[in-house]
Amino acid sequence: MTPSSISARRQLMAVAMLVLALIGGLVRWFAPQPSVARDVGSMLMVLWLPIVGNIIAWLIQRAKTPKHLPQGFAAGTVFTPSARIELTLLAADTPRLSRPIRAGYFDGALVVGSEGFTTRLAVPSHGEPVPEVPCTLEVQFLRPELALAHLTPGVRFALLSGRTVLGTGHVLPMAG
Repeated sequence: MTPSSISARRQLMAVAMLVLALIGGLVRWFAPQPSVARDVGSMLMVLWLPIVGNIIAWLIQRAKTPKHLPQGFAAGTVFTPSARIELTLLAADTPRLSRPIRAGYFDGALVVGSEGFTTRLAVPSHGEPVPEVPCTLEVQFLRPELALAHLTPGVRFALLSGRTVLGTGHVLPMAG
């Protein structure tokens, strides 16, 4: 079940409840004062109450969604190294997570203290990182002017993928 189908179902149910509530209002309007039809019309009119909950949930969901998506590296952009790093991957508890970085480009974040910087690592096909073995990689920052002010040679960092810490390392001087 996708979120869009859930939303479509919610909209369909809201419309159905509103239609039944309107029918209940019409039945109540035209039914004689003390009658079962008037009571049924009153019960049908109560069906608009769950719609209020749906509207409130929709408003909360809309308030929580970000106004714009965070920037990332555009597909097909040329890799231009901003720095070199020495990275040591952490050992994973499960074997399938023991090699989280494969050859090619790897998007992640380098974190120094409470500052995080969006990065793209260039992983050569012959040099995929192995857990607990240091490796040297080139890194490109999304905003190099901000990142390089904090990531000077020798600074220690943690590499994150989403919310998972994959490894630690330090910044190396650029080869000249």
